[in-house]
Amino acid sequence: MDDYKQTPDPRHDLPPRRLAETRRVETPEGQTVHLSIGFDPAEPDRPREVFYSAGFKSGSQLEFQIQDACVLISLLLQHGHRPADIAKSLARAEQPDGSMAYASLTGLIVAALDDPD
Repeated sequence: MDDYKQTPDPRHDLPPRRLAETRRVETPEGQTVHLSIGFDPAEPDRPREVFYSAGFKSGSQLEFQIQDACVLISLLLQHGHRPADIAKSLARAEQPDGSMAYASLTGLIVAALDDPD
């Protein structure tokens, strides 16, 4: 376990005020989740953070899991990872029509970072 770096790669610091937009994500079960996606004004096409806004019962375990997933995704984005690179590592499940879809809400959140619709 001694092969870890002494210091992590630098984190991309964000300015105190930055661009943000809110997007709706629909789950396969029909639940609507609202996410706020933050961008660095110097790179307005590259998401740098994501926050859960609404969609699940306040104080529920699922709400806390989504909030934590957003924090972890944001850290990856701020250390230079692209949403597509993150998405490649996330679980998918075959759908009844034979297509593949993300198997978790984390995957749906990452997909929302690349898809403005």
